[in-house]
Amino acid sequence: MSRRWLRESKRRSASQPEAEAAPAAMPSRLTVPVGQGEAFGRWVRAARRGDLPHGVVIEGAPGSGKTTVLTYLAAALLCPSDLDPDAPCGMCNVCTRIANELHPDVQVVRRPRDESEFVRKETSFHRITVHQVKAVQDQLAHHAVEGGARVAAFVEASRIEEDGQNMLLKTLEEPGEATFLLLETSRPEQLLPTVRSRVQRLRVLPLSDEALRGELERRIPQHFARFDEIVALAGGSLGQALLAGTERVVQLHDLVRQWLATPHGLRPFATAQTVLKGLQEKREEVDAARLFLWVLRRELRQRRDALASSAGDSYPAGSLEPWTTWLERTLQAERDLDLQIPPEQVLTACLVQLVA
Repeated sequence: MSRRWLRESKRRSASQPEAEAAPAAMPSRLTVPVGQGEAFGRWVRAARRGDLPHGVVIEGAPGSGKTTVLTYLAAALLCPSDLDPDAPCGMCNVCTRIANELHPDVQVVRRPRDESEFVRKETSFHRITVHQVKAVQDQLAHHAVEGGARVAAFVEASRIEEDGQNMLLKTLEEPGEATFLLLETSRPEQLLPTVRSRVQRLRVLPLSDEALRGELERRIPQHFARFDEIVALAGGSLGQALLAGTERVVQLHDLVRQWLATPHGLRPFATAQTVLKGLQEKREEVDAARLFLWVLRRELRQRRDALASSAGDSYPAGSLEPWTTWLERTLQAERDLDLQIPPEQVLTACLVQLVA
């Protein structure tokens, strides 16, 4: 290739307009938790004063807004605005960066989600690893980058490996000045007793049906015709309500109701394959299996509760026994997924027991 050709090629490239860059995603704004009442307001005011307990477990049902509460408390600790002494302003640079997980003094820790060699080898998408906990503690050992508080926020904290939870004990016992651990989880009982004894617990409240409908009308008005079904599935959880409006959950719900209408015609292996169809990664299969078990469990609870309420005080205790047993088996299937048993095997075994 001649030097002349190279020079001309460079000139042509320089004269051509650059390809239009993809539009940058709009930054997220800090979200105010919905329907948490005055008790939550006291937690926020304590955070604004810097009086928040150094260790807090934020617990509640899946999709109930625990991560929103966690983020809001972190913003309350660090927001520099004096516009409102009782709440973060939600508009300043600090609040915006915290909402987008970009603030250097707020370390947000989740289970690994990428498909790197480490994740594939260690199957660490099931757990928050010791390496992640150590990295956070190393950060907490330094002074705050921008002054003020230092926050370590663990999403799905019950997924922290046992050795990692033990490592957190030192931070909980000797947190250092203006250092806070926020542990979000739907399963606080899976935290070590030594961890639970060193934290205070903040319960995220479920939303009333009226509040849930109001949020649905604002967010997904196109699904108005299905609001009754969505609210019944959600159990007071806004996150689960929004999930219940997706096409995937509608399909799974139809599958579950079809089986409950004719349980003796259920084919467990074929049903498990249908749930996992088209998924390539194990993480995706685990998530799909959990989603199916959630829909199945919600439908079973609704039918059990409807039976109990329709009979009043006159029904025999044994009439609810099959529903209770089926619910226990779906919970056992969840535990089997935690033990990293293959999702297809877990779902098949669970459904076989339901038709036995």
